[in-house]
Amino acid sequence: MTARPLGFEPRLQRTRGSGLIRVRHKDGRIRLEDLRQEGALRLRWPRVPAGAAPEAVLINTAGGLTGGDALDLAVELAADSELWVTTQACEKIYRSLGGYAVQTLRLEVGPAARAVWLPQPAILFQDSAYRRVLEIDLHQDAELFALEASVLGRAAMGEQISRCCLAESWRIRREGRLQWASEFALEDPAALTAAAGLGGARAFATFVHAAPAAAQQLAPLRELVGAWRGLAGVSALAEDVVVGLLLAADADALMEDLQRLVEGHFARPMPRVWTC
Repeated sequence: MTARPLGFEPRLQRTRGSGLIRVRHKDGRIRLEDLRQEGALRLRWPRVPAGAAPEAVLINTAGGLTGGDALDLAVELAADSELWVTTQACEKIYRSLGGYAVQTLRLEVGPAARAVWLPQPAILFQDSAYRRVLEIDLHQDAELFALEASVLGRAAMGEQISRCCLAESWRIRREGRLQWASEFALEDPAALTAAAGLGGARAFATFVHAAPAAAQQLAPLRELVGAWRGLAGVSALAEDVVVGLLLAADADALMEDLQRLVEGHFARPMPRVWTC
């Protein structure tokens, strides 16, 4: 067997995927105007009840992400349209041998349009590294409801996560003006158990409701999270931005509470992939 030369490092195969969705409102219906998919990212369109806004389901055919992988999705909603976007399953983030797995969403929401971003939680494995980037541009009267959720390990497998890295970057702009920005970093193992960090919670999420007069929904949203099995806080950061932070003991509790939140807020069932 031939020995490897000193300093030789094998080039590991990495996942790449990208997609584009454009929808518009025409002849009384919301129609798909453009759809592109490349690499490991696939997009599917399940049937929805008559009169309901369409749903797009993202699928990562690689079956998970690790350091150096990258998925990039762009979504554009024309005037008066509505689209719900979710994922086929919880994304698994495996141990990294170097660098972050990066998932990027670029979302443009036109006049009087509504975008609902509902990916299922990411499951972080021991020594994983994951970065989420959300760049969202809203028209003056557009509406957004978006959430991102994470779970530390698989409770059913007895996994205990003591080391992982999660970075989450949000930028929401309205008519080009920065409306809300957030940079979250989970790197120090002590933050998993510290009272000022996750406090031992195994699952957590952030949601944002951005719309004209969104603050008027503060009381109803607080009522919805008031019966949660975990800890939750909801605040109006401006007249048109409401943000919620959620902690739960495990994935089941978090997903049940998120389902109750979304269904209560929209009076519409959660996408079926969340429960099937």
